[in-house]
Amino acid sequence: MRDMHVSSDDFFNFSQREELLKEKLLKPARDIRSILRWGYPKFSTIRFVADHFQLSLEERHILTRVIMPPDRVVSRINKKVTCTNIKNRNLLLDGYNVLLSVDSLLKKEPMWFCDDGYIRDTRYYFSKAKQAEDIEEALEEVLRFLSEASPKSVFVLLDAQISRSGELAGFIRHKMREYGISGEAKTSKLADFELKTEGENLEKNVILATSDGIIIDSVREVLDIPACLMEKMGIKPVKLY
Repeated sequence: MRDMHVSSDDFFNFSQREELLKEKLLKPARDIRSILRWGYPKFSTIRFVADHFQLSLEERHILTRVIMPPDRVVSRINKKVTCTNIKNRNLLLDGYNVLLSVDSLLKKEPMWFCDDGYIRDTRYYFSKAKQAEDIEEALEEVLRFLSEASPKSVFVLLDAQISRSGELAGFIRHKMREYGISGEAKTSKLADFELKTEGENLEKNVILATSDGIIIDSVREVLDIPACLMEKMGIKPVKLY
């Protein structure tokens, strides 16, 4: 396991940042949830409340990631598979989604417990291509977890439009063999479509690892790998309530 030790000063700075963000966003989050219960659209509601509280772009992004309309919450929670319940199951990973989230965890970025029960980071996704160049350590953590959880097979799907995805797929295949994990890694120009199609297929009966809400809404069973790793490391997410 990667050494998660940090100095007392660093730990204080990380904790202080999270506490300040939480304190500032608690009241807007409550107001947004109250309005959403009346059936108002999510994004316009967040914009309205964020304008009122004069929130920054980063703070608005956090609220968008964390807060969910009530009609999404129950269905998504019901699809979650426990971390110990994937033995001898076929697992499909939304590659960049999982690896970048775990990379955020290892870099001590705030990890948020969202209304639908999933863990999400809030780094801006427009920098995904740059972030994807530095996720070898995250891959090691994910593969170590999977080797201990013993799924029947693991299939990793990467977005082909991100630079050097083909190289990363080859590297993942190599590392999977090192860990004794049966499966494959490949790229796709239609990654989201393939994830949804495979994840809703009754005959294949796969568990999909992702925190992408749109994909979660389209599939049958979902594994939250960052949440599994945080539980193992004893790290608690930030909660806006």
